[in-house]
Amino acid sequence: MHDGPAAFRFELAGDLNSEGARRLEQHWRTASSVIGERALILDLTFLTGAEEEGRTLLAHWYRDGAQVIARSKPSRELVESIIGEPLIEAAQAGERGADWTWRTSFAASKLSRSILFATLLVPLQLHAAHLKTDTVAAWDSYVQTVRANLQDRVRPGGSFLWTTEDQERVAKVHAGEIVVAPAPGQNPRKVPGGLIHHWIGAAFLPGAKLDDVTEITRDYDRYEQFYRPSVVESRTVAHNDSDDLFSMLLMNKTFFLKTALDADYQVTNVRVDRCRFYSVSRSTRVQEIEDYGQPGEHKIPEGEGGGYIWKLFSIARLEQADGGVYVEMEAIALSREIPAMVSIVVDPIVRRVSRNSILLSIQQTEQAVRGNSLADIQRANSPSVAEHAGSASVLLNGKTSAFVQVR
Repeated sequence: MHDGPAAFRFELAGDLNSEGARRLEQHWRTASSVIGERALILDLTFLTGAEEEGRTLLAHWYRDGAQVIARSKPSRELVESIIGEPLIEAAQAGERGADWTWRTSFAASKLSRSILFATLLVPLQLHAAHLKTDTVAAWDSYVQTVRANLQDRVRPGGSFLWTTEDQERVAKVHAGEIVVAPAPGQNPRKVPGGLIHHWIGAAFLPGAKLDDVTEITRDYDRYEQFYRPSVVESRTVAHNDSDDLFSMLLMNKTFFLKTALDADYQVTNVRVDRCRFYSVSRSTRVQEIEDYGQPGEHKIPEGEGGGYIWKLFSIARLEQADGGVYVEMEAIALSREIPAMVSIVVDPIVRRVSRNSILLSIQQTEQAVRGNSLADIQRANSPSVAEHAGSASVLLNGKTSAFVQVR
C-alpha cells in the first residue's frame, strides 16, 4: 500500500472472500476519513479470485471512480468479468478523463503483495491480543507520573491550568476555539506490548459558573444524552461528596464497527477552592463486546480481544475566572501496539481519532452546560414552576430567597 499526496493505493492478493470483502468495505470508510479527496487506486494484479460480495464491492468502487490496475492476463480477465466491460488501457484513459489513467509511479512492497489490504489495515480485529503484566506495569508507572504532575499543578504557586501557560492558547480559547494537542513527548508512547495515547484539550465557557460545569460532569446517568452517539448507556453506581462510581457503554464507530466497550469507572472529585475544581477518573474494568447489537453479541474477558482500549485515565480541571469557566481535559488510554507493517496507515487515523474524540467531548460538555442553563431559565419563567418554587420556599423557611433551583 502507498499513501501518496494525490492518491491512496493498495493491492489485493489471493482470494477475496465474503468476510474479507465486508472487512475491506468497513475499514475503507475509516481510511477515507483520513485521506480526504485523494483518488483510490486498486491494484488487482495479484488477485486470484473473488466471491460474490467481493465482486460486488469491487464493481461498486469501479463505478464510483476507483482506478483499477491489472497487469497480468489472468487478473485482467478476472477484473473484466467483475466490472462487466473491457479494462481501459493507459492510452485510452483520456477518453474517460485523466482520473482514470493507470498510475505506475507507486512501487508496491513485497509484503503488500502477499496480504489483503483488509488484513493490513485491521490486524487488530484479525489477531486477538492479550494484556501482559509488563504492559500494565508500564501503564501504572506512566499514570503515576501524570498524577505527580497534577499535584504540582494544584500546589500553592503551581500552574493549575495548561491553557494559561501559553498566551496564544489563552487567546484562542477566548476567541471560542477548542484547543487540542498531544501531550509533550512521544505520542503515542510505546511501552512493552502496548501504546499510551495522551491528549489535552481546553476551552473557555464565557458566562458559565463552576457549578454549572461540575453538575454536568457528575451527572453520569445523563452521559448517554450529553455524549451521544459515542455513549450508548451510562448509570451511576455510587455517589457522594468526593468519590463516584459509574459504568458506561461506549461505541466508537470509527474503529468499533461491531464492537462496544463496557467499562466501570472510579472518580475522585476535589474542590481546591471557591474557583477551582479537578476530578480524576480511572477505569476499573474494561471489556469488549463483540458483535454488539447482533444475535451473537458476547463479552470478551478483560485484557483479551482486539486491544483497542485496555485502560482509561482522565483528568478534568475547571477554573472560574475572567467572566467564565476554563475547561481542560486530559485523556489517556492504553491500547495494543500497532504492527509496524500498518503503522503508516493506522498512525494518522489513530491520531485523528484521538484528537477528534477529546475535541468532541469538550464540545458536547459545553453544549450540555448551555442546554442545562437554558432549561433552568425556561423552568424559572414557567408560571407553574414559579408557583411551585414559591410554595416550596415558604415551606422551608418562609423566604423566597432560600429557594434552590431543582434540576
